[in-house]
Amino acid sequence: MTSAPLPPRLLTPEVRAELGLPALSPAPYRWSFAALVVGTACVPLLLAKLWAMSALAVGTGFLILPFFRWFETRDAKWREDVYRSGKETTGRVLDVEPAGPGRADHLVRVEFRAEATLVRASVIGCPLARRGLLPDDEVTIVYAPERPTRCLVLRKITRAIVVVDAIFDD
Repeated sequence: MTSAPLPPRLLTPEVRAELGLPALSPAPYRWSFAALVVGTACVPLLLAKLWAMSALAVGTGFLILPFFRWFETRDAKWREDVYRSGKETTGRVLDVEPAGPGRADHLVRVEFRAEATLVRASVIGCPLARRGLLPDDEVTIVYAPERPTRCLVLRKITRAIVVVDAIFDD
């Protein structure tokens, strides 16, 4: 007997800020605007018979800039997909590497169970690491079922400390 799939999680602006995602979903590359800019730049270059400069403008507008745009939005897209439709579990922080100078990309290594297997994964750019995540902390993790190493650290699990006052008679 299989259970019905859960509805996707909502991705609110607060959740986006907590996960380190952009405030809005990235818009697709504007091909029509690129065609207008490249065409406007290429007309004078072609009239001046500057073929290499014209080819460079076409390559920049239709190859280089779309590639960089795709590369920069790829990470945010898979993070959104993992958050919306991933499975939730608890895990343990193995290691937190500090970011380099002037960067916020901490590397957090986590260990958790996905189905019946033990998974060790690295999460790059974990916002919780900037707020005092330490080794051996328990965390809530959302992972992609088809590729468990693709995961996000959602929150730190805090355990209530119970103090037992005992008096021993001799």
